Amino acid sequence: MQSKAIMGTTIVFVLFLTGISWAGTHLVELNASQGAIEGGYEHKMPVEYGFLTAGVGALYSEDDYRIGQAKFTLGNDLSSDGLRFNLGFKGILGNVEENGKDADLMAIAFLFMGAFTFPETMVPIPVDFSLNVSMAPEPLCFLDSDRYMDVRASLDFKIVKNAAISLGYRYIETHLEQDHGNWEKSDGSLFIGYQLRF
Repeated sequence: MQSKAIMGTTIVFVLFLTGISWAGTHLVELNASQGAIEGGYEHKMPVEYGFLTAGVGALYSEDDYRIGQAKFTLGNDLSSDGLRFNLGFKGILGNVEENGKDADLMAIAFLFMGAFTFPETMVPIPVDFSLNVSMAPEPLCFLDSDRYMDVRASLDFKIVKNAAISLGYRYIETHLEQDHGNWEKSDGSLFIGYQLRF
């Protein structure tokens, strides 16, 4: 039931974002790993000193977790050499399971996103290295969650102008606190995915 609510909220938020403005860049991605699937949407809007990015996403693993997320960041190019970074916040809502234990997850995480485009002299096709780090300390965790962290790194191979194939690694760690005691859930996996920009 809760996973249906998360997916419904995600769909409504995506429709809201797409209704704001068609100016800027849109990114749709789908990633799959052993036992998990991840989807997301981002809208990047130029502003006077950089760009704003708003997005939603969902991560689903039948036996481990169902996590929805919404993020908002402000970013800028550091140099003309293809280095970019964003700072912002990510809201996390979901459900975590392990060994018969079930917990609800809610957090507001600090978010760092960085990307570097390799020079054309190094690789024959355009390739980006991306790194996303989210951390939520105890005061920003709610429901059963006590602490939350996720890290995602990927190489994005731009096979055509508006599309890329991603190869990456995702790690999630959350500390949970319930009446029957404290426990921890962590998961790391390699993934492959597809990105479409328009």
